[in-house]
Amino acid sequence: MTQLSLKARMAIGVALLFLCFGLVAGLFALSYFQRQFKESISTHQEALLSSIADDLDKKLLFAQKSLQAFAPKLTRDVLRNEDDLQEVLDGKTTLHLLFDALFVFTPDGKMLIESPRKLEIRGHDYSYREYFKKTVATGKPQISAPFVSTYAPGHPAVMLTYPLFDANGRLTAILAGHADLLGENFLTDVGNMHIGKSGYAVLVDGNRRRLVHPDKSLIMQVVTSGSNPLFDRAMAGFEGSGETVNSSGVPVLASYKHLRSVNWLLTAVYPLEEAYASLNRARTYFVTALVLGIVLMLLVSWYAMQRLILPLSRLTGHIKALTNSSDGRTPVPVESHDEIGTLATAFNTMMEGLRQKRESLQHAVARAEEERAKSEAIIAALGDGLSIQDRNFRVLYQNEKHKMITGGDHVGRFCYEVYLHSDHACDECPVARCFADGMVHTQENRIPLEDGDRFVEVSASPLKDAGGEIVASIVLVRDVTERKRAEEEIRTLNAELEQRVRERTVELQQSVREMETFCYTVSHDLRTPLRGINGFSAILQQDYADRLDENGMENLRRIAAAANRMGELIDDLLELSRVNRDEVCRQPVDLSVMAREIADDLALGQPERKVEFVIEPDLRTTGDPSLLGAALTNLIHNAWKFCSRNPAARIEVGSRIQEGRKVFFVGDNGVGFDMQYANKLFLPFHRLHINEGFEGTGIGLATVQRIIERHGGRIWAEGEPGKGATFFFTVASE
Repeated sequence: MTQLSLKARMAIGVALLFLCFGLVAGLFALSYFQRQFKESISTHQEALLSSIADDLDKKLLFAQKSLQAFAPKLTRDVLRNEDDLQEVLDGKTTLHLLFDALFVFTPDGKMLIESPRKLEIRGHDYSYREYFKKTVATGKPQISAPFVSTYAPGHPAVMLTYPLFDANGRLTAILAGHADLLGENFLTDVGNMHIGKSGYAVLVDGNRRRLVHPDKSLIMQVVTSGSNPLFDRAMAGFEGSGETVNSSGVPVLASYKHLRSVNWLLTAVYPLEEAYASLNRARTYFVTALVLGIVLMLLVSWYAMQRLILPLSRLTGHIKALTNSSDGRTPVPVESHDEIGTLATAFNTMMEGLRQKRESLQHAVARAEEERAKSEAIIAALGDGLSIQDRNFRVLYQNEKHKMITGGDHVGRFCYEVYLHSDHACDECPVARCFADGMVHTQENRIPLEDGDRFVEVSASPLKDAGGEIVASIVLVRDVTERKRAEEEIRTLNAELEQRVRERTVELQQSVREMETFCYTVSHDLRTPLRGINGFSAILQQDYADRLDENGMENLRRIAAAANRMGELIDDLLELSRVNRDEVCRQPVDLSVMAREIADDLALGQPERKVEFVIEPDLRTTGDPSLLGAALTNLIHNAWKFCSRNPAARIEVGSRIQEGRKVFFVGDNGVGFDMQYANKLFLPFHRLHINEGFEGTGIGLATVQRIIERHGGRIWAEGEPGKGATFFFTVASE
């Protein structure tokens, strides 16, 4: 087969180079464009879905607020008169615009009234409904799961409830709004939304049941687990977009967003065929343009190579004639000043360089001998002993240091005969292991001497020939006696240090036990006279009231109050001591649940006070439940105390992200404080409002600070006189 000329090969090579470059660049550009286009579509769809979700959350909240605002009109007298109640419900136009129907249930679940009227269901028992059970159990408004309605027979519906209580906190009725999922209301508006020509939105509850869907037959049906992996991820908490298939098996671009007001998932579905239609057209145009461009590049490069290769062909002929007819001393003629001329000049320079190298080769041999001598000097200057052994363990070379360490010149002898007085190498010999696996091996040996044991570190590394075969081993021997002695001294010091730590630990534990004994002894010894003071004060007030004037009685009351305050102070000091003493047992803690229980206890203890509690849900952290509960109790009780003079009192428990870390807070709109005294808030016995009639011992915030510090966090406060205060704290995660 005839070989192609250089001209043809170069032309083909350049053409292929352009072809590869064009294909790679084109594919890269196409891939980048596709990725950017898809990201743009996903971003726009997510923004639209987020807007719809926010709007739906606002509508749900507005519906709940509307029920709450209407509830005060359902007084006891109105509830007792069926005609008045019917008139009130029928006349509430705003609620009828939101809901298909309004209901009032008795506390035992009977249908008391409905609007618009449907007398056949009046008086029926609905206590079995889940929304009724949850409303009664929690005493709070509820948004129900979808159910089959009896008001609109056979239709799926959602119920929003609001409980009504009398002045004594007893449930008097339940107000409910009915939303027919097959009717026209603020929920079903989602199903009428269109994305492009064929895209649509779906609303699913926390049990994977469809609430709203353009295909009414799919409402109330459950999305099967595993049929849509992206939907399964969304039900587990994922929010975002991705390519998947819908229930009909159509490839779609789906976006997911969780509602804030209720455990529902809003989904936007956009068929890929429509979503990427512009992308598919652009890809066709791009590929067509790329193919035409590559063909044009091939033609241009072929013509250019034919033009450029002609001078190189002439240069090749000159070089061939030169090599066949002379000894290389005749230079190649330079016919041009372009790259070909530069190549000819470089060739002439190369030939001259070769002649000079031949002349310098003899000098190089002489220099090699000199370098060998230098190598010997370098080896001699090493601080370690060095030897070379062949595959038979015969010593080929030793430097002076090696001779000194091993006790003589052993070149030509077998190492095992010299060092072990044996007729074979030992199995643990680092040189033998080096020959076996071609790796570097190190071993410490102990050499007993009359003036004390010495320790040496033996390291063997393979020496290979040009073919990669191990022909010998380089052995380094280092005296490590001083290092071993230093390590022994360090071990001794460490043992002494550990013993001291154990002794100090025992002393500290003894001190803690003594402090506990002291605290409880002081508590007992102080409580005894305090009980005496309280008892005798009570006797004087009861038995000698007729013999004492008002001033004397007032003094007795102050004595009793001071004794009670002393008892509270002792309890707070013991609590502070317990906080400092108890072990922190970390486990998951739900601060929202704690805060709600504390708020409920305060409201039950002082029902005459009207305080709005705003508690963020799902405030979770890791820590000791008992200690964190004590800290949260102190902070919420403080807020309750200092906002007692505000008729519109408000206490908020929540969180925020600050400097990449989650920060919890308890805030109120009470009396507040001046920030110049903020550094005294957490000092024991320091009270900023001591002259304003607020009770307390000044220990509570110091206890809170110690609890937070024991959890690896910190606490601080911000406030303004007359505008309330907010206490912030963090908890370290472990």
